[in-house]
Amino acid sequence: MASPAWSSKGLRVLLPISGLLLVLQYGLGLWTNAYAPASGFTGSTSFAAYSAHIAVGFLLGLFVLLVLVFALLTKEPRTIVLSAVLFVSVAIAGVAGHLFVSTTPNPPIESVVMGLAFLVAFWCGVALGLSQMMARRGASAPPTGPALAAPPTA
Repeated sequence: MASPAWSSKGLRVLLPISGLLLVLQYGLGLWTNAYAPASGFTGSTSFAAYSAHIAVGFLLGLFVLLVLVFALLTKEPRTIVLSAVLFVSVAIAGVAGHLFVSTTPNPPIESVVMGLAFLVAFWCGVALGLSQMMARRGASAPPTGPALAAPPTA
């Protein structure tokens, strides 16, 4: 089933913005970690990189939710699955971040979860972007599966 043209155009706008927000979020996370308070983070910790990290995280969450909504409107299974994984991984990173700062001493596992969730989100974003570029150019991934295998020759 063909997707509405405006939903694909919406994805073409939202995906680069989401990608930039992901990279910015990662950079702010590194900056926040580099200048972390010696006593660890708490819910009342306040400095520019940390505050920006939180703000960009909320903005990123909003954008990937919009990506998921637009992906659902395309009715393309690959786009929907990648968008759902993108959304879930950003949500997991956000929850891990909240758990990290709300627990003193800060549990290192939450930091690892944030990093791994970022990697999953980043690669889903890259895959979505490439998929949209291929669709725009009229190309698609080659079909796969047992039903499409060449019949044996005698």
